[in-house]
Amino acid sequence: MMSSSVRTGSLAALLALTYATVMWSGQRSPEELYQPLETIPIEVGDWVGREANRLSQEEEEVLRATSYLKRDYYREDGASADLFIAFYSMQQAGEAMHSPKNCLPGTGWEIWKYDEATIPFAGEPVEINRYYIQRGQSRLLVLYWYQSYERVVASEYYAKICLVWDSVMKHRTSGAIVRVTVEDSPNGEKEALDLAAKLLPLVKNVLPRPRG
Repeated sequence: MMSSSVRTGSLAALLALTYATVMWSGQRSPEELYQPLETIPIEVGDWVGREANRLSQEEEEVLRATSYLKRDYYREDGASADLFIAFYSMQQAGEAMHSPKNCLPGTGWEIWKYDEATIPFAGEPVEINRYYIQRGQSRLLVLYWYQSYERVVASEYYAKICLVWDSVMKHRTSGAIVRVTVEDSPNGEKEALDLAAKLLPLVKNVLPRPRG
């Protein structure tokens, strides 16, 4: 009987082969945003945003996103949060989304705790990533997730499976990664989750619609 580790390895190899075949099959085509990311409202509930500085040219070259949005959001009670969204019209070799799980340590941040959080979306609970990070005396909380018009995904592994499925069945590989960052404070998590829940439908509204 095939062992569990062998079955897992075989599944991973099959998934990788399927993914590679689809990625280079030439059947895909870029998908445009339904609306520009900049049309996401400046006012999100009781949060008010303002445009943040753009990434450096070097950072943009590493990111390789089709488009991205950087904003700082504030509330009258003093709460603040950073929003970053990167959209990819067609993911391919060297152009897939960059996971904060991999990027943060590369910029000097230590991930000291991580798990998933549940927030409401369209009447249903969805899972997003919750990372606590530290660099020197600075401590932040980062929420992030992968989003398309059809779904919200926390797991990088499951996101890849969905990407393969969409590639094979729909010939599409567009998607976005959304990140909300706040100070790691007593109220920070509540503030971040509040903003994230309000952003989910607004991000969905600008993403490419399903074909057909």
